Amino acid sequence: MTDFAPEIKTEAEALLADFPNKKSALLMMLRLVERQFGFIDDAGMELAARYCEVSVAHVQGAVTFYTHFKRPYHGKHRLMVCATLMCAMGGHSDRALQQIEARLGLRAGERSADGLFSVEKVECLADCHLPPVVQVNFDHRTCFEGEALEKFLDSALAAEGKTSADYKGKAGVVMNARVPVQPVQPTLHQLRVGPGPAGGSGA
Repeated sequence: MTDFAPEIKTEAEALLADFPNKKSALLMMLRLVERQFGFIDDAGMELAARYCEVSVAHVQGAVTFYTHFKRPYHGKHRLMVCATLMCAMGGHSDRALQQIEARLGLRAGERSADGLFSVEKVECLADCHLPPVVQVNFDHRTCFEGEALEKFLDSALAAEGKTSADYKGKAGVVMNARVPVQPVQPTLHQLRVGPGPAGGSGA
């Protein structure tokens, strides 16, 4: 069964001790799952549910409501471009997205085939007076277009041993953000065994 590494497990237990209701620690527990595994998948949600003593469905509701949690379909470098009003005005969001597409070949909602980069439109990230706001994993960037964005992309590509040429003409992979369906719990009707009142099959 999946569990935290010893040092993170100690942190998780200390976190739970701060809350009279373990359910209240869920969002922080999910951050520990991210740190341990790099993203939150079904096994990570089950782990958080076990520690916080809630159902997996409850954890899934939190993970799918808060879009900032990193999921398996996101790239290593996850670029979240604010597309809400203040960043969209004046074309800031569009320019940032066009710049990313020109360098990485990715449109909003896509991940590179090598899994290194992904880009998506998101709702307000604050700092509305400094558009466009872009979050790269956990790094909050403002006025992130033009030279600032160009320098970041140069640095990220170099760190991965890549260049823009590696992505030119290659289609991105559409990220599948579909919410997996939780297993259906058997109903009392389905648990009936034996013949029914009229000698049937228990219906």
